[in-house]
Amino acid sequence: MANQQDFNEALLKLAILMYRIDGKIRLNEQELVDEIGDKLDWDGVNSITAVQSQAMADIRQAISSNQVEAYLTTLKPALQFDKQQALDTARQIMQSDGEEAQQERRLYDMLVQML
Repeated sequence: MANQQDFNEALLKLAILMYRIDGKIRLNEQELVDEIGDKLDWDGVNSITAVQSQAMADIRQAISSNQVEAYLTTLKPALQFDKQQALDTARQIMQSDGEEAQQERRLYDMLVQML
């Protein structure tokens, strides 16, 4: 069963995935992801910066190789620790720039079904 730190890491990865999925990196989305990271009670072995950097590389690879669903599936057990916060965070990022990209909506719908 996932713990709070597992959830924090998965939530951060989900946030990064949500804002990177449409290929358009907007400043307000990046700032929101940074804000989400700042609010996490981080107690990990690896620093939040290290987890973010690794997540960025993994997410880039998942998107370019069309493996987004598989990547999201790896986050599922930890995100189930607090399903509502995971969904709220994903929705917040999806709506943060005032337009909902098709890829963001698909990813959000996948997340809803998964959780």
